[in-house]
Amino acid sequence: MAEKVEILVEPFHQQPALSQDRLRDLVLDHPGVQRLLSAADPHDVQVSTPEVIGRTLQDDSPFEATAFDPIGNRAVLITGRLDEPEKLTAQSTAFRPNPTTEELGRAAAALRADEGFAELAGRDDLVIYQPMPPLADLEQPDGTSVRRPTLGILDPTGERRHRLVAVDLAAKTVDWAPEGIEHPNDGDCESRLPLPAGSLPDSGGPDQARVRVRVDGEELWNLIVVRPRASTPATPKKGSGVELRQVTYRGRLVFWQAHVPILNVLYDDNVTFRDWQNDETQFQATGSDPVGPGWRLCTSPPATILEAGTDEGNFQGVALWYDNGELRIVSEVQAGWYRYVSDWRLRNDGTILPRFGFAGTRNPRTCMRHQHHVYWRFDFDIEGAANDVVQQRNLFPLALWQSIVQEVSRKRSFFARGWRVIDKVTHRGYSITPGVTDGTADAFGVADLWFLRYHGTELEDGVQVVGGTPADTSVKLDQFLNGEAIDGTDVVVWYAGHFIHNEEHPEPHQGHIVGPELRPINWQ
Repeated sequence: MAEKVEILVEPFHQQPALSQDRLRDLVLDHPGVQRLLSAADPHDVQVSTPEVIGRTLQDDSPFEATAFDPIGNRAVLITGRLDEPEKLTAQSTAFRPNPTTEELGRAAAALRADEGFAELAGRDDLVIYQPMPPLADLEQPDGTSVRRPTLGILDPTGERRHRLVAVDLAAKTVDWAPEGIEHPNDGDCESRLPLPAGSLPDSGGPDQARVRVRVDGEELWNLIVVRPRASTPATPKKGSGVELRQVTYRGRLVFWQAHVPILNVLYDDNVTFRDWQNDETQFQATGSDPVGPGWRLCTSPPATILEAGTDEGNFQGVALWYDNGELRIVSEVQAGWYRYVSDWRLRNDGTILPRFGFAGTRNPRTCMRHQHHVYWRFDFDIEGAANDVVQQRNLFPLALWQSIVQEVSRKRSFFARGWRVIDKVTHRGYSITPGVTDGTADAFGVADLWFLRYHGTELEDGVQVVGGTPADTSVKLDQFLNGEAIDGTDVVVWYAGHFIHNEEHPEPHQGHIVGPELRPINWQ
């Protein structure tokens, strides 16, 4: 007799303790913000959503947000408490948000109106796309800077197939040879044509939903899913792909939070980027939308750029597909010419398969050998936040499990490739087995795992830049290794996967999808 499977996608509304409109009013009226953003038009100032620091939302929870003036190209970090939001503190920050869809559309319009574009006007085969890096700001003699989104021009039949420019939106001028960004040669990589910059406005819909899996009336999975556009960290606003919160299996808590806050790439010529994961892009998904736009319960397998081979689609957001005892929760995001697939697979037997996929659209850069590094953050709370311990299994002596008693990082090796997180009271837990394509960290990747004690301020490593030197963009999780005990505490595991991409020698490679296997222990 066939099992009766129910996939329930339900609204999840968490009443904000401080609304966006209320915060905006407080920020714009704040003397410190007015001083730091002097001469800014209040209508132009972008105020981010308040982000609570810590696991639980309480009356006195601390929060932070940013205020950004795109005309003056200045940003302010706002901190405060939810119970006293009028007592904000404001300080300048080097953070510069990526261009919005609206900014990219305006930049593309300014480019088309520029006299330097006249020889290309009217071409149907021309594509104006977002390249890397997303900004080429221009420093002024007085130390201030002008905000300038970058655009790429793809001319498939021209002598120069790719040109990168910078657009001053305030002055509506185009710099055809901006300093500080790479000027590509005539090389061309990837077969997929990019969608035009600014062509994907947000279709709306809720930021998060509750998802439940029932089999023959028994609830196996219950979790909150956050779509990439609303994923943490919001300050700096880089996101973390599809984010899972308060994940329970058979009624017992597994994760408080699981996501990918850090993603970077290093090329052989030392060009390097720290990418973002909150810019949703299109992929193929057919089905119904149970809670509104951005949430699709599929009737056939969804197809991202990896499966469909195209940068186009009929859907943006989170797609869910159940088949053969496994729920897939997937979305696709973009960062310049990169396309990333954020994917979680929850099996009926309790196994969790975090997956991350790598792809790109046509560009002049990824022909060169490079390595992507993806860093999952697993905030394990096995049956609650306390009493967890990390154990490592070594081949010698006798393949015994040994507890790790204080914060440490590890690299995978032949002798140490298995870990588990166990509740010391119930002895239930989850094992962590590396995927066969996950690789081992090099100097830029730093490590493969970090075992840390939970702190609400350690959602990411504080890197705000997108481009820079390898030292600028490499992972900075070692700063949290300060000798704290993790034996019988609240444990966080960071797990890294590494993908080598070499167009000249595509095989053998480590695979376009990486990720470990997490399997329940003593869960019955």
